[in-house]
Amino acid sequence: MFIITNNPMVKEKLGEVSYVEGSYGDVLDEVKRQIIDKHVCLLSHPLSGSIKPNETYYKTIFAAETTSQYIDIESLEYIESAIAVYEKFIKNKQRPNWSLAVLKDFAFVDFYIAQSTLDRMGVAR
Repeated sequence: MFIITNNPMVKEKLGEVSYVEGSYGDVLDEVKRQIIDKHVCLLSHPLSGSIKPNETYYKTIFAAETTSQYIDIESLEYIESAIAVYEKFIKNKQRPNWSLAVLKDFAFVDFYIAQSTLDRMGVAR
């Protein structure tokens, strides 16, 4: 299992992650690239947490390497759907220029969701 995130708090507290310098959308794009190029499969839903993509900056997604030589179609469909939702929300309502304090709050919420996901999976970090 590995973690793909743009959240510096997740990177700091959970250790080895695939860190994306960029936005929520950049994380989704990186996950899609890895699904296609490295044949990884999703372990968490790319829109988990019930937070609209235009209402937060950070996103953490769990995936796993596979031994398959084929693309996991279900994972690809999920990530493409998530990208479409992201683009719809960003198009309809741009994000404000959030303060550092607000970004720290968003980082904490995303970290809490990530940690809860690991707990439910029975993975100690």
